[in-house]
Amino acid sequence: MSTKWIIAAVFYAFMACWSLGFIYRFRFAITGTIAMITPMACGMVIGFGGGTIVGAAFSANLFLSMLTSVLIGILAGGIIGSLISVGAFLNGALSGMMAGLMGAMLMVMLPSSEWNRVIFIFMAVCGFLQFVHTLMLQGQIEEPLLKRSNWIFRTPSLMFLTVAAFLILYTAGITSGPSLPDPKHPSHSMMNMK
Repeated sequence: MSTKWIIAAVFYAFMACWSLGFIYRFRFAITGTIAMITPMACGMVIGFGGGTIVGAAFSANLFLSMLTSVLIGILAGGIIGSLISVGAFLNGALSGMMAGLMGAMLMVMLPSSEWNRVIFIFMAVCGFLQFVHTLMLQGQIEEPLLKRSNWIFRTPSLMFLTVAAFLILYTAGITSGPSLPDPKHPSHSMMNMK
């Protein structure tokens, strides 16, 4: 596993921990549609992002990469949803399962020379979506309650700066990851199927 992939994994772990902390802190203030959107957003962002990393890291074993990615998505969406309601748990777990599966399948179908680029692109996309998710969550909390909370939950600038910092770190990663196809990794390209 290259340094860049470890940076990407820490990036998604940070988003999962921040979301879990925010939902736990304000779980009684988050209701209605937001209570269903939040676990779905977390499950899909973290499941898909984690799936791209796991799919690349365990590309030689398709079953293991898909199983691990699905479990990451289910845990991310399910744990956050369980803090809200049973319905939110199901919404988050199922969304995370689907996103994790898609992330792993995408990486397995791509040539290894494209993995670093694809992981970076989806880090940027998922970082943007998490920033919008942060704005949505903070907009649901009353200003006096938000001001009394821990500083990491008060301002969206923390999420923006964190996403930017991880993207810069990823582009400056020490190793570029595998650039040649793994001899143990058979080609899964649809073009090669006859």
